[in-house]
Amino acid sequence: MDLGPLLNAHAFLRVERPPVLWDVDVDDEPLVRAIGEMIAAALTRGTDLADVVMRVTKVTIESGPDADRPEPAPGEYVAFTIAGGGDWSPEVTWSLTDRSVTLLNPDLDAAARVARIPWASTRVTADGGSVTIFLHRFVDAA
Repeated sequence: MDLGPLLNAHAFLRVERPPVLWDVDVDDEPLVRAIGEMIAAALTRGTDLADVVMRVTKVTIESGPDADRPEPAPGEYVAFTIAGGGDWSPEVTWSLTDRSVTLLNPDLDAAARVARIPWASTRVTADGGSVTIFLHRFVDAA
C-alpha cells in the first residue's frame, strides 16, 4: 500500500513524516479503520483534534527483542504513532499473537487484529502519551 494518499487524507492532523516512505504490506480498509480507532483513542483521552499528532517513520529492527525493551521481530517497518494529551495508561506492549493484552480499548484492539498489525505499544509521557503500530514494509517478490 502506498501511504501518500492515506497521509494526505489525514492532513487535518499535524502529520510528521520523512520525505520518502516505504510501501507497507497491509490491506487499505483495515489500516484506515485502525488509524481511525487510534485517532478516536486520542480524542477520548481529552486531546483536542487540533492537538493530535500523527508521526510516521521508517524503522529497521536488527536484533531480536531485548528483555528490558520489548520490540518487534527483526525486519523493516513503517511505524504510525498517534500522540496527544490526556491519560494513555496503562503502557502496554501488544502483538497480534498475544490475546492476553488489549490495545487501549476493544475497538482499537479488534481493528489492529483485522489489519494484521504485527506489533504495537502505548507510551505515557509527561504531557500525555501515544499509541504506535508497526506495519511490515512491502517487498515486491518479483
